[in-house]
Amino acid sequence: MRTLTYGGSELVTTDAVAEALLDYVVTLPLNRPPEPVTIPALQQGRPVTARFLVTALTPLLVTTAERPDVPLDGEAHAIDVLRHKADRLDSIGYEFHG
Repeated sequence: MRTLTYGGSELVTTDAVAEALLDYVVTLPLNRPPEPVTIPALQQGRPVTARFLVTALTPLLVTTAERPDVPLDGEAHAIDVLRHKADRLDSIGYEFHG
């Protein structure tokens, strides 16, 4: 599990979701408007669906969470969507700005 810090709030999500989110953010071009993303997470130990905006310059901190892996509803779908978005941006030739 990973702790994701965004906008002063902490969410805990799976390693795979955190990795897919970071991979997507680094594919975003600097001139692209904010993009909404939705991921499953835990907030204060309770399952939540987190929806927030990201840009190429979004400050995200991802750290190891000291808790055992917990499957999250919607994890596979969130990963698929983030990977699809990142692949789409890669395929149209945006440069990496990370």
